[in-house]
Amino acid sequence: MMLHLNETLFKKIQEALWLLDSEDQVLAKTQKAQEIEANYRLNLQAVLEISRGQGCALHSTKEECLMCPLEGKVSPLGFPFVLLTQEGESEEFWGRVDSSEGQLTLQIQPQTAENKKESLFEYLNNVRELERKKIAQDLHDGIAQSIYGLMLETRGLKWVAEADQPVKMKALDRHFSEVLNEVKDLASELRPMAIDEFGLIQALEQFIERTTEMTGFEIELLVSGTTQPLTEPVRIAIYRIIQEAVSNAMKYSGENVIYLALDFSEELLVVRIQDRGAGFDLSQQEIGFGLVNMKERAHAIGSQLVIRSQPEQGTVIQMQVPLKGALQS
Repeated sequence: MMLHLNETLFKKIQEALWLLDSEDQVLAKTQKAQEIEANYRLNLQAVLEISRGQGCALHSTKEECLMCPLEGKVSPLGFPFVLLTQEGESEEFWGRVDSSEGQLTLQIQPQTAENKKESLFEYLNNVRELERKKIAQDLHDGIAQSIYGLMLETRGLKWVAEADQPVKMKALDRHFSEVLNEVKDLASELRPMAIDEFGLIQALEQFIERTTEMTGFEIELLVSGTTQPLTEPVRIAIYRIIQEAVSNAMKYSGENVIYLALDFSEELLVVRIQDRGAGFDLSQQEIGFGLVNMKERAHAIGSQLVIRSQPEQGTVIQMQVPLKGALQS
């Protein structure tokens, strides 16, 4: 009777709480918790993994998010994470887990201005650190090794017979050109120069050419309407969204081609990225950092990213960018 009474009182608490045993089995939950389960696609185990530092705010397991900017230690004050509504829209929440005597209490609440500020600060710091780590790794594994090889080749010239030196010098010159191309590729990945010099379309054409050369993956580009010069934030956001969409298609579609269309009108730029590959069930798909990043970029320029996909019927990603305020003056 006492247990039943405690459970009844627990359910009436005006917060979203779950009471779990040591095996993560739910013993009781409040009315607010049931409302969250009804209104959102909640994976309780994934949230618990985040609380234990085994996952992050955007992926369910640590193995899936080794390069995710939100992966890392969890603050004792709680942790940010994202849930999808039943309609597929993402919303930010704050969670906290308390443990005592073999039981866990999980609390979930919408993000407040205070904890959102804290999570954003941590997010930006982690993003910067991971970007620096990636650049350092690329420099060490690629360019530094190439320069070291050139240094050894140059030092070895003194041991080369005079008759063989022209051939050796020609090879050395070719290797210098290869290192120079490595530097240009790294610089282009960090910031495509064409996007500043010539605009979005030419930057995309260079990206498509480079991607096809390196991977064999084909990207068919169609530009319609009268192209207009976009502001820097808009063209960068569109470029990065397309980059991410192409990367996802290469990884998961199972096809070797993607269709990219940009349609300019007086008031809108419609961007459409489509593949005819494996597709996926949107209702079952867990949200990932790449998708959240794309949606955030689209939102930042006054647009909304729409994704349509079904198993074996490919994927369509589309956004409508309002051109009012998005054009260079």
